Amino acid sequence: MFSIQEFIRILSIEHNVIQMQTRDLTQADTLIQPQPGGNCMNWVLGHLLDNQITVLELLGGESSISQSELAAYRRESARLTADGPGVLPLEQLLAHHSTIHELLVARLGEMDEAAFAREIQHGDRTVTLGWRLLFLNFHHTYHLGQLELLRQLAGRTEKMI
Repeated sequence: MFSIQEFIRILSIEHNVIQMQTRDLTQADTLIQPQPGGNCMNWVLGHLLDNQITVLELLGGESSISQSELAAYRRESARLTADGPGVLPLEQLLAHHSTIHELLVARLGEMDEAAFAREIQHGDRTVTLGWRLLFLNFHHTYHLGQLELLRQLAGRTEKMI
């Protein structure tokens, strides 16, 4: 299992990737739809944020972002095809990412290594907190990798990482 400091380092790298992949993009850029299917960068960014809030809550932290604010970004939500109600502006999504990242790092800094070995319920299974965090981080990196392709759809083909 990874340590708390290693997890903080991973979260920081991932946060930096989000910043790099969104650099110089506009709201319109983040709403470009991949063809023939999939979802736009705006949805991916909101979904990543929702995932990180889940991590924060598993760690016992509290989010300043309401669940209703992220309804459009949940698993199996409708594709985002244009700006409208429930679609967050890019600047707000990025500000929320920074806020949640800071809360995650602070919360992890308050924990000891034994916390990752604590057993929790996940559905009908008992798993360790560390295993659940590792799975959520896998999910996070799965979607994080989509940002590069979505950036390229917006015409930004320079190498970012």
